[in-house]
Amino acid sequence: MAGKMLACLERSFQLGKSAIAIKGRDFYDLLWFMQQRIQPLEQKLRSDGLETYTVQSAMLALREKVELIKPGDLATDLLPLFEQRRFIESWIDFFHVNFERFSAFYLD
Repeated sequence: MAGKMLACLERSFQLGKSAIAIKGRDFYDLLWFMQQRIQPLEQKLRSDGLETYTVQSAMLALREKVELIKPGDLATDLLPLFEQRRFIESWIDFFHVNFERFSAFYLD
């Protein structure tokens, strides 16, 4: 999970000629980890990123980044991966709400 958190914080994604600030798949995976309440390895967060993070500081930084994510940013990367389009469209619609709900566990 720590690796996925770092990817969400630090990876930029290029699709064709336009740069998209996020990779939807990373955030999809991150929310799955968060929903399962998996604990990230603090040592990896401290040593493997461009910055040094704790679980709480990484989650706060992710909150700031998530606030800027538009549904279309997620859709660009995620829609082609799912046959059940309605599922991923619903997931995208509730992404921000679910992130806030799941992130509370890591900030308490």
